[in-house]
Amino acid sequence: MESFKFHSGHQRAMYKRRKMTANERKIVFIIGALLVSFILGCISTWFLMTVQNRIKTDFQSGEAWGDRRVPTDYSFTSVSVLCWVMTSPENLFERAIHISQTWGPRCNLTLYVTSEVPDHPFPGRLLTVPVGEGRHSLWNKTRAAFTFIYTHYRDKYDWFVKADDDTFIIVDNLRYFLASKDPMQLEYYGFHLRLPPEMGYAIDFISGGAGYVMGKETLQTLIKVVFDDEKCHANGEIAEAAEDVMMAHCLREVGITIGHTLDSLGKHRFLVFKLTHFIYDNIGTWLPSYLVHNLTTGIDCCSPYLISMHYVRPPEMYFLEYVTQRLRLASLSKDHNYHFIGNEIPI
Repeated sequence: MESFKFHSGHQRAMYKRRKMTANERKIVFIIGALLVSFILGCISTWFLMTVQNRIKTDFQSGEAWGDRRVPTDYSFTSVSVLCWVMTSPENLFERAIHISQTWGPRCNLTLYVTSEVPDHPFPGRLLTVPVGEGRHSLWNKTRAAFTFIYTHYRDKYDWFVKADDDTFIIVDNLRYFLASKDPMQLEYYGFHLRLPPEMGYAIDFISGGAGYVMGKETLQTLIKVVFDDEKCHANGEIAEAAEDVMMAHCLREVGITIGHTLDSLGKHRFLVFKLTHFIYDNIGTWLPSYLVHNLTTGIDCCSPYLISMHYVRPPEMYFLEYVTQRLRLASLSKDHNYHFIGNEIPI
């Protein structure tokens, strides 16, 4: 005889509840995972917005990275600077990316100028121009970049800075220098050089590697002639040789002069090499024949308000970032004075 197992109503309810609990666990797990993801997303978004707003507020109030104080007179709003970095598809992620992580964000806007759109996202604003790569294309890339900048940004910023992807700029000191300058003055600024007589072409120019700076009026004047082949012949020997010499040639044709950039002690603010080359007297053999102003070497070689240096490798970018923005000196002077909290020094 076939036997039947009887279940009471209470037992059947328990079995039914166990089956529902198993389904509920799946549902609760899914809902919980979605809820946790949503909460984490909100926290991440809040954190990023807080950091971005803090950085923006710090700059606008005169307080920069690493709790470093920058005088309000030289802040984002009073000395507006657009920087653009000459780079290439090959160097975009090898060099330029390190500028985007160090001094680049301190400009009001930084553009990274290359000839191709990269395959991977780049943490900075790219400007692609339809020119070739290599030294023979530097002038065409330069005038294309300045033309775009003039078209879209001429009324938004007072100063425009060109740098290479191995240039390091101390933007705080750049603003300090520019605060006493007039962006309507027909001058441009940087490391002043002069072609030696044996080059067969006499001209003063500013080193492109050390970076050069021009105000809005100089930019407007440049754009009027930058594609005039009689005054700015892009295919000439000058353009083939050096973009910075070509820039000087064009600006000279329209009456733009090279402004004075030495400090009150006659020391250079812009450097055509990295700082250590000047400290260790390793400036090579060609530079002395190109100099316009006297230059000294050693520990007191350069201005304490140094603005730029050239041939800086990526690891050195971060070293300079730390030294210029985060390193603090502990002393009893009012410029570097720690305020004690109880018996502890705040770190």
